[in-house]
Amino acid sequence: MKRILMLIAFAACTIGVSAQEYLDWGILADVKFKDHYSKEYKMDLLKATFGDMVKPYDGKEVMLSGYMIPIDPMGTAYVLSRNPNSSCFFCGGAGPETIVGLKLDPKHTKRYKTDEYMTFKGTFKMNELNEKQFTYMILDAEKL
Repeated sequence: MKRILMLIAFAACTIGVSAQEYLDWGILADVKFKDHYSKEYKMDLLKATFGDMVKPYDGKEVMLSGYMIPIDPMGTAYVLSRNPNSSCFFCGGAGPETIVGLKLDPKHTKRYKTDEYMTFKGTFKMNELNEKQFTYMILDAEKL
């Protein structure tokens, strides 16, 4: 009986270890940008330097809520934005830290409405200088 109680106690203590953490947009603001010349694009692009608040989340499973914004005409690629479409990074002059690219899990790929407020979970990735990706990404993103 003692052994069963110890197993139950151990299982209860480890349940939260693998759970995802809720990521706040304020934490994503812990980044600075400076110009970096791209030979491929022949122009200055932004290079990110991440702060101590955001670094621990890299590679971890997280949850993040925001506004859905399509980035292709077919509505199959999206970013999650801190702000609605009218004031997002692309249209309203907010910074690149206010959007997170979503690499949707194939089971969760569908058309989403622009400005629909949603929560996704997945693996958080930071991008210092990949010129073909966003500063932040959520990989294998699943809608909650």
